[in-house]
Amino acid sequence: MAIITEQNSITDILKYQPMRCDTHFKHNIILASDFFSNPDIDWVSLGSILNNVRNGMNVNTEYYSMEETDYHYLSVSQIKEYGLSNKNQNFLTEYVTELPSYFELEKNTLLITRSGTIGVAISTDHASFNMDNKHYIASGFVITAELKNNISSATIANYINMFPVQRYLIAMSAGACQKNISQPVIANLPIPSILLKPGNHCENIFSEYEETSKKILDAIAINEVKLENLKEATSKKIINQLVKEYS
Repeated sequence: MAIITEQNSITDILKYQPMRCDTHFKHNIILASDFFSNPDIDWVSLGSILNNVRNGMNVNTEYYSMEETDYHYLSVSQIKEYGLSNKNQNFLTEYVTELPSYFELEKNTLLITRSGTIGVAISTDHASFNMDNKHYIASGFVITAELKNNISSATIANYINMFPVQRYLIAMSAGACQKNISQPVIANLPIPSILLKPGNHCENIFSEYEETSKKILDAIAINEVKLENLKEATSKKIINQLVKEYS
């Protein structure tokens, strides 16, 4: 498939017929419009650089493991703009590999959350993944895609996580109670063509962002341990005091 370029991506937005008039759409598309209406940017559709776009697996609980395994089942809540979260991690047994629909994530794969917290992206090349020693399986609420022509999935993921891009995806989401986005919405997402060129300056900015966010996360992890220790120590003090009060 050829990469199709257009000068102004606002024309892409106008392809959605009939045009939506609900406040959810209007509020978010206004927040995104300044960026996507820039006439100086050459845009391409994200779908023109993606291969093998599909949703993750829906796995029955019989394949869940009560113990930690090398098979990590990734939910929407674990995919964050700044890296993969280890909280609420579900593990699968090795028997999941026997399912006909089984597929595990490979390097340079793009992940995008499509339901609940939508439009959050991450690359399997992110430092929070351990692709050499672990097996990662995306849940059914995650869209996965491979990149053509060795394009960096990390750059694309960081682009999707930009504020106006996420507002665009939220505007295009559907559903009354729980918003969701579909594969066609992802395919039609406009992206500046310059990001597809290797060694572009934006890659350096994204790399700085990842390095800085990791330092912040490390500091948060240290303080979370301190909070847990404080909670445990306070609980012991309260229990000891209660024993004294009633003795």
